[in-house]
Amino acid sequence: MKNKLFLRLTTFLFAAQLFLSIPLFAQPQTFNVRKEDSHIGFAIYKWKVFKEEGRFKNFTGAIVYDPKNPAASQVEFTVQANSIDSRNSDRDGALRSKEFFNVAQYPTLGFKSRQVEKKGADTLLVTGDLTMRGVTKPITIPVKLLGVNRVGDMGLLAGFESTFVINREDFDIARGWDIIGKEATVHLMIGAGSSGRQASR
Repeated sequence: MKNKLFLRLTTFLFAAQLFLSIPLFAQPQTFNVRKEDSHIGFAIYKWKVFKEEGRFKNFTGAIVYDPKNPAASQVEFTVQANSIDSRNSDRDGALRSKEFFNVAQYPTLGFKSRQVEKKGADTLLVTGDLTMRGVTKPITIPVKLLGVNRVGDMGLLAGFESTFVINREDFDIARGWDIIGKEATVHLMIGAGSSGRQASR
């Protein structure tokens, strides 16, 4: 009896270990950005004293992540410029004006990757084209994979985070304005979900 119990327990532990060693997914998956679980924020200095923060509230995006070949991963984002929120309605109006994002003429901001390089255990260097105010510039941003988990009916969920700096004048935003700093820090917290179906190529 004891031998049978021991055999069953050993078999169970072996099966559990085997299950845990299997990755959540082995093929490329398309993760669609979940707006309710994501944040696109920015910070910039004013008068070289105050650090002003803001965010964009409306955006869509898709991330094709290949765990076996991270270099084959892809990223694409579209942000609605009019959704800018700096917690001040007058300032938001100024940011939507021709001097800044000129949302009437350029309603969206966008990013599309061209190359992905693995760096370390959980970081990807994503190089692509960033477009703001009608100006497109190449940029490389570090993206940290926070984790991947299968959660009930929601399927596969993945978390990503990135912080990088851009020069606003590179995109003709408020060129010549000395009241605010030229460099803006962008912080992305991205939650995305997949049905678990293999991404199409």
